[in-house]
Amino acid sequence: MGTGGQSDLELGYVEVRLPSGEHRTLFHGDIIGRLWSAALRLDDPRISEAHAMISNRHREMKLLALRGRFMAGGKSATDVALEAGMQLTLAPGLDLEVVEVGTPRAVLLVGADGLAPRGVPGVLSLYGGAEPRIRNGWRPDAHATLWPTGEGWMRSGDPPVAITGATEWNVGGTTFRAWIEATDTGVAPTQRDASLAVPLTLVARYDTFHLLRSGRPVCVLTGRSARLLSELVVLAQPCSWESLAIELWGPMDRADLRRRWDMQLQRLRQKLRAGSVRTDLVQATGNGLIELVLGPEDTVVDET
Repeated sequence: MGTGGQSDLELGYVEVRLPSGEHRTLFHGDIIGRLWSAALRLDDPRISEAHAMISNRHREMKLLALRGRFMAGGKSATDVALEAGMQLTLAPGLDLEVVEVGTPRAVLLVGADGLAPRGVPGVLSLYGGAEPRIRNGWRPDAHATLWPTGEGWMRSGDPPVAITGATEWNVGGTTFRAWIEATDTGVAPTQRDASLAVPLTLVARYDTFHLLRSGRPVCVLTGRSARLLSELVVLAQPCSWESLAIELWGPMDRADLRRRWDMQLQRLRQKLRAGSVRTDLVQATGNGLIELVLGPEDTVVDET
């Protein structure tokens, strides 16, 4: 059984291209609609306030209709597993192109004696006793319930319990087991594509961050992505994700801070990928620390 924790998960994401040509990155739970609070706001009267939602279901990233239907690949649908190159039509003439889909780095599996392990793509109801079983969705007569939050998983309790690694508990007289299993191959980007191993010159300017490579366009980062990398350059050593996140957002509830941190780290990696820069430039050490990982020929210029 693999083990892991909510704090070690890398969230799935979906990158889409808007009709304007702008690229946006969306995560589990992000709403597409015309509300000001929507993650992807579309000012179009044909679009509902909350039109559709991005949802992580096991190893897939899906688009779920919240109001009516949409077209995916020319076919009417209320939910669809997203793939790169797919065209989504939310209203006639309003198309989104799926540019890239990144699946989560881990999934939760659950099982019991006599039951084959299965993933937790959504809410699952568990039944113990002489004939233990697992059923999809929330059911009032279930002995226990599991559900994903987008950045981890919970099991029913008073209060609910976060699943942060391999665990087992009694469900109606039956021992159920759950564990987090990695889904990635463990192959670093530089091993998959030798072109990503080109030496980098990193120029930290705090509000901007430039990544230069010989004969290639400059990759320019701004906003919190630039500040995150610049902080790591200034520190020149591993630091805790929490202290770095507080520098970016200020003090707040630790769970909210962790969610913002995970999403920001994912956005940073997506931007590096889009700029053909290796995404392992920033890595977690596995003990709560984050560090800047430089190659033997990389150079750093601190202009903060």
